[in-house]
Amino acid sequence: MLEILDTTLREGEQTPYVNFTVDEKIQIARMLDEVGVDMIEAGDPSVSPNVETAIKRIASLGLRAEVVAHSIASRSGIDKAKACGADRVAIFYATSQIHLDAKLHKTPEEAVCIITEHVGYARSLGLKVRYTPEDATRTDFEFLVRVCNAAIEAGADRISFADTLGVMQPHIFHERVQALRERLLPCKIDLHCHDDYGLSLANAMAGIRAGANCIHTTVNGMGERTGIPDLAETVVAFHNLEGVEKYSIEPLMELSSYLERVSGFFVAPNKPITGQNAFSHKSGVHTNGILKDPRTYEPFDPALLGRERKIVIDKYTGKSAVQARLDEYGIEVSAAELEVIVSRIKNLGDQRKQLFDADILEIAEQVTGREIDVIPHDISAILMVEVESHVYTSSVVRRLRGFTNVSQVYEITGDYDINAFVNVENVMALNNLIEEVRTIQGIKRTDTRMVLKKYNGNNK
Repeated sequence: MLEILDTTLREGEQTPYVNFTVDEKIQIARMLDEVGVDMIEAGDPSVSPNVETAIKRIASLGLRAEVVAHSIASRSGIDKAKACGADRVAIFYATSQIHLDAKLHKTPEEAVCIITEHVGYARSLGLKVRYTPEDATRTDFEFLVRVCNAAIEAGADRISFADTLGVMQPHIFHERVQALRERLLPCKIDLHCHDDYGLSLANAMAGIRAGANCIHTTVNGMGERTGIPDLAETVVAFHNLEGVEKYSIEPLMELSSYLERVSGFFVAPNKPITGQNAFSHKSGVHTNGILKDPRTYEPFDPALLGRERKIVIDKYTGKSAVQARLDEYGIEVSAAELEVIVSRIKNLGDQRKQLFDADILEIAEQVTGREIDVIPHDISAILMVEVESHVYTSSVVRRLRGFTNVSQVYEITGDYDINAFVNVENVMALNNLIEEVRTIQGIKRTDTRMVLKKYNGNNK
């Protein structure tokens, strides 16, 4: 049965400009355990004191998942993995000729000796061992088989077949994994596939079909360069396409959102499964089909993820979508009025990048001659802002004071660094302001509270 090792805390933190706190790592580990991943690769304790501390704390949580510590082929690194209380150590040592020559300056014979020595040492400490031949897909296949079998004989029970540069294609990857399965001594095979050509999950799925056991993932597909398979995409793809119901889908969106907040690594709107546009529909043909039967243009129900579909209104919009949006607001229009409203939306859509519900309702008012007052006006809100630790709070304050809708700004103590009071015409304007504020360099996250009632001091 499929296994998933999530390495957000190790590979994911190797994403450029990403750095998790210890507490954030604890929370990520707990959330991964809710999904039900089989293994959590918690990091390499030799990297820094905080990484070491995080591994120790995660290992002590009593999670269902096996906790894995990463290490180069080094006795001191393996000792630290043992001291952290990890269930397993993942020892990596490169095997491709270019790595042996240019990076390690070792012969193949020396490499085999180093690998077997350190795998054997880890086993002598009572640790379970996974051996990763780094750059395995560019390694001479006969040497790869030899070195992996040597590691297995030394005590490794898992081999990680690493496509370190993401150079594989699914059909070739399938052949390689199948051949590796036939030639290796009894062990489990992990797949560590990088996404340099956008093929990481396709390669991993091909590898599982070829007889491998485990896929390595990260939340939101984070990692070196272009990352590795995304956890949510992997879980949902196997659930829907292969009938694997082993993992919990419900926590995936919350986990993805949490990683966006704490990493500053935001997913593209068109990213599968978790992206903002994954269940958004725009074309008139598509929206007409979706409104009649969602199965026409959705591969699965977004409710599986606790999500809702979105119909985007702009110049591509057809009558069905506009009618549905007006129905949401309880606005009745005649067939002739609908024709005119759609025509005006298309004209306005030629002039604007984006249309809001306020624009649609304004057009409806003009066409029908009736006042439509369904969107709250004159809104006050409190906008709380957390600033990145390396950014001066005062520089963000100066930017916020430049917004015409911001009336007062305070630097504060607590979880957030800044409070700003804003006054806008309606909720659409508030949403636009928040989105613009979030583009300010140095802002880590925001939290907005709409004001329901105002009171003056001194009982006035």
